[in-house]
Amino acid sequence: MINFLSAIEKKIQVLLEDGLDRLLHPGASYSLSSQLIKLIEENIRQEKSPFGEEHHQKFAPDQIKLHVPFERYDAWQNLRPVLNEVAYEIEQSFTSQGYTFEQRPRIQIIASEDLDLDQIDISTSYSYEIEQTGQTTLLELQNVSGNIVLPGGACFIVNGKDNIPLQKAIVRIGRHSNNDIVIQDPMVSREHLQLRAQQGYYLLFDLSSTGGTTINGQSVHTATLKPGDVVRIGQTVLIYNQDLPDSTTKTIVSVSEE
Repeated sequence: MINFLSAIEKKIQVLLEDGLDRLLHPGASYSLSSQLIKLIEENIRQEKSPFGEEHHQKFAPDQIKLHVPFERYDAWQNLRPVLNEVAYEIEQSFTSQGYTFEQRPRIQIIASEDLDLDQIDISTSYSYEIEQTGQTTLLELQNVSGNIVLPGGACFIVNGKDNIPLQKAIVRIGRHSNNDIVIQDPMVSREHLQLRAQQGYYLLFDLSSTGGTTINGQSVHTATLKPGDVVRIGQTVLIYNQDLPDSTTKTIVSVSEE
């Protein structure tokens, strides 16, 4: 078991070392691969079979979450192809040893403001735990400053009909009922987007959603929203509007219903 885990750890380190060591510091790939395999090992579960020990089923966690600093979120997104390779290597290596995954392993990148630039917070879990407990991968900000300036008159026009005001420093958008804006669209992820107020504007963050996010037809991970921006998630269109800072003139977005 130890030799098997060491071999996987080494393979992951080799995949990560070029991009991650350049992004953070030499040796970062070793630290991440070592901690990741340790967490997977600690979270492995076994279901006993009445037909004997040789029929026991061993499960490995399929959800891996990397909480990274907001300032380096885009840089981490650039490592997405490598992280997909890491997830594939984990699936192949553990499966070859008789382990089972409820779903194909997935690595999520989640922005956090509570981490230093060189820090990463890693966690592993199972898909069924997320479904049963309603856990969210959204950033929960406990210490939001009361001095944050919210964008004046900010709103989303959803599918050309519903006008939804945006009146919080952090706005969560997705299919799950615990979001601030719930989108009833099967192609929208349970936790799809997060908006964060900053200096009179909203910053948009795609939370590693399955279907992705586009603004004005361009795929984005992060972006500063401007009046008139057309945000598409799944089959849902969100048109953004706000009063421009330091201006008394309101930008009006005209939307014709289909």
